[in-house]
Amino acid sequence: MKIIALLVLANLGGIALSNKLYEEHDRLVTWRLRNIVDKYKYLATGNSEFSQWIEKINNVAAQRSLEARLDTESEFKQYDKQRQLLEDNITQRLNTLRSLISLRKGGKRCVRFYQHQENELKNAYKLSNQRKQELYINNGMECPARPEIQGYDYDYYGGY
Repeated sequence: MKIIALLVLANLGGIALSNKLYEEHDRLVTWRLRNIVDKYKYLATGNSEFSQWIEKINNVAAQRSLEARLDTESEFKQYDKQRQLLEDNITQRLNTLRSLISLRKGGKRCVRFYQHQENELKNAYKLSNQRKQELYINNGMECPARPEIQGYDYDYYGGY
């Protein structure tokens, strides 16, 4: 009888300990979500996709479901990692473009071509990740060589 009583008490103690760990984990996840909101709420201004993420995190942080909070935190981390990578790539390309423009690489036509790319990319920071990716790919080309078309004075590249 004493053994059964000890086993029951040990089991109850385990439940209490388990519940305490759960509550601590729950508080920690909520704290991390609140930190994300505090850290990014001003950086997201002007970027509707980013702002929606911050609003979603803020709303989920107030929910009771630990699973929902953990899922949202994980999804945001993936989104944010991609966002930062794309923005780093855009910054690198802008630096390259500025260098090509200042060196007048390829002459006047190519300078205009690079200036057009630069303008497209400067505005990309406030766009969705998908649109950032598209603009980065579309504006990552080198200035194409002017084609030699005999008998025609035709600007194949639209004036660049």
